[in-house]
Amino acid sequence: MIANLAQRLLSSSHGDGLKAQLVRGALGVGGLKLLSLPLTLATSILLARGLGPEGYGQYVFVLAVISLLALPVGPGLGQLVTREVAKCHHGKEWGLFRGLLRRAHQWVILGSALMAVVIALLAFRNASWTVDDRWALLSLATFMLPLLGLNALRSSTLRGLRNVFYAQLPELLARPGLHLVIAGGLLAAGILNPATALASQIVATALAFGVGAWLLWRLKPAEVGQARPDYRHGEWGRALLPFTLLAAVGTLNGQIGILALGWLGTDEDVAALQVAMSGSMLVVLSLTIVNMVIGPHITRAHRDNDKPRLQRLSRQSARAALAVALPIALPLILLGGPIVELVYGEVYRDTVTLPLAILAVGQLVNVAFGSVGMFLIMSGFERDTLNGQIVALLINAIAAVVLIPPFGAVGAALAVAIGLATWNLILAIRFVQRLGLRPSAF
Repeated sequence: MIANLAQRLLSSSHGDGLKAQLVRGALGVGGLKLLSLPLTLATSILLARGLGPEGYGQYVFVLAVISLLALPVGPGLGQLVTREVAKCHHGKEWGLFRGLLRRAHQWVILGSALMAVVIALLAFRNASWTVDDRWALLSLATFMLPLLGLNALRSSTLRGLRNVFYAQLPELLARPGLHLVIAGGLLAAGILNPATALASQIVATALAFGVGAWLLWRLKPAEVGQARPDYRHGEWGRALLPFTLLAAVGTLNGQIGILALGWLGTDEDVAALQVAMSGSMLVVLSLTIVNMVIGPHITRAHRDNDKPRLQRLSRQSARAALAVALPIALPLILLGGPIVELVYGEVYRDTVTLPLAILAVGQLVNVAFGSVGMFLIMSGFERDTLNGQIVALLINAIAAVVLIPPFGAVGAALAVAIGLATWNLILAIRFVQRLGLRPSAF
């Protein structure tokens, strides 16, 4: 069966039709993500089993806080760098290219140092300095801030140079692979705890940065190093805030459940939600790959005002994503308990089964709506997508505050699913209004 499916997939990649283009794109762009998934999932399983619910919850919460603190020096800056590098490369403005990279590196180092000092001062007043103290763990995790920022800068520069594969390689393969090896060694040595787990993440991130820095050194145009640096401080500064806000909305939508549980719930609740979210992300993987592929096709069809092609693209991509997601979601919804016990251990079964089912249903609905956000963005209506994300974030946060105190991880999962449904509903309405098309796979 698998061989026949692979043969049909390869044969459908031939030709110049829409389906062939989508299949070729999915095989190319989605390959790294598919290779990364088992590494990331294996690391999650290893840490969840090795640390136990309480320790794993502490580890996950601290990483969620760090991802939030890294926004100004990581994702926000990265989007700006990608745009500006693409412009400089296209216009052969090598002086601006060099000046941009110099200022971006300075921003990452100084911003990370400032945040690390603030966290250290707060920890000095509040930490008990044990291996499971949140303030102590957060202080240790601040070593990741400059690494995350520099990794984002390296990746964004390569994306701006249109080397998307090499931009993703360190983050999607090197980092999770190294983290799995290091964490596995710590577990085998009997010294795995929340602090050493964070240390393993820091070391893996540093090594991945080394790989990415070498790739950038090899692929960066030689003219950049020879040019006299030029700067546009005002233009870059004004653009950084909107990009950071965009990144913040996206990050918070993904982490609000973990952050709210860490504040309102217990470490065990945080661990349960993280395990459930890891499982539910398998459901949405097909849509993620589709979104990585269809952008240029949407732009071309929209520019030509080819409504039939846009409608066909919307329906075919949504149906393909749903066809893959459905057989993944159903076992998680109906047989989540035995699956969780088999993979993560009996200790997680009771707390994870219901949140996993809720999130799997939510992600299945997400896939069924199709790539509504990508269609709006690539058609020039990115503001609608941002507005939908903001409303969904507010709904998610309100639902989390209301539902987490009485229901714990189940309440957090419900809040996430409600926010996800809200986002899709808003974008589907704007999809119809803006493009005059029917969204979803049906």
